[in-house]
Amino acid sequence: MKLLILILFTLVVNLATAQTNPYSFFIAGHTCGKPGVNNAGLHPPFKDKFEYIQNRTEIKFGILTGDIVQLDITANDWDEVDTDIDTLGLPVYFAVGNHDMENRPLFESRYGITYYHFIYENDLFIILDPNINGWSITGEQQEFLENVVNDNYEYVDNIFVFFHQLLWWENDNIYANLKPNTWAGIIRPINFWTEIEPMFNQLPNKVIFCAGDMGAGWWSSDFIYDSYDNITFVGSGMGEGIGDNFIVINVDSSKVINYDLICLNDSILVCFGELTDYQLTPNSNHENFTAGTLIYPNPATTHFTIDLINNNTNVKLFSLSGQLILEKHYEKIMKQNIDISHLQKGIYILCVTNELKQTTIKLIIQY
Repeated sequence: MKLLILILFTLVVNLATAQTNPYSFFIAGHTCGKPGVNNAGLHPPFKDKFEYIQNRTEIKFGILTGDIVQLDITANDWDEVDTDIDTLGLPVYFAVGNHDMENRPLFESRYGITYYHFIYENDLFIILDPNINGWSITGEQQEFLENVVNDNYEYVDNIFVFFHQLLWWENDNIYANLKPNTWAGIIRPINFWTEIEPMFNQLPNKVIFCAGDMGAGWWSSDFIYDSYDNITFVGSGMGEGIGDNFIVINVDSSKVINYDLICLNDSILVCFGELTDYQLTPNSNHENFTAGTLIYPNPATTHFTIDLINNNTNVKLFSLSGQLILEKHYEKIMKQNIDISHLQKGIYILCVTNELKQTTIKLIIQY
């Protein structure tokens, strides 16, 4: 009996301390590419990075976060996408966008139901379809979501949730400066903040929401990162050109998550820097809370704002070639909007200096 108890105790301890295998996966939004261009399959600059993905053997699968094909869908469009995925040689999951659901019967006849879940290395993956009811997750889909979460959260580590639209956007919250590709199909109000986010915010798990309705053109933001409590928001997209990107999400054996922001149209794969450099929610330990100063939004369009927390702050903006574009000095603590509407879109270096330290970050300007 003592031997049996010892064996059971050892088994329990081993299970409690066991670590899962590290792994990575990619997410890519708006992979149809430039609006109005009917590519043969996925966005060509994205396909050019297939070799990079294949060479990273820790990348086990990918998730396309919507607008996989252009409008005016035919079966041939999906045939071309399937051919590209076969070329990649990895499992790829779909979180459908408004383009993809232009012909829902065609999609469902090929790929089945548009919301589902799976578990990989003890992490829970949930794919949702906000196109069913005007961006809200309701009815049978909401029941599915509640059941999946309730049945699994105690037994899994991280929870990843994927959808196309930027469901966390509201015109009066911190995400108001983000610009999605489109508002197509939205019926206000949606229930993300009233019913969906609260369902996850009270969990003990780390929850990562991933969206893909970004980066299509000059009017839209290219990517987003924000983290608070147990919640993280991540968005990516492509089609506009300079800001085209996809994101590799890495999960180590201790379940710590980090991100690789991969740019598609630059010889330097990490030309945008770290995804976490673009944190939106104020955090004194974060790069955007640089040298005691909060800088937002980043990426920016016509202006960016500096919340000065220390006196005597000097701000310089440089081009990537080192040319000084603008310089500002502030004697007192204040909030200051800096006009950049006259500048071309691209990547700039922002240098902030005060009595504490000097810090530089990359500022992206997009139209």
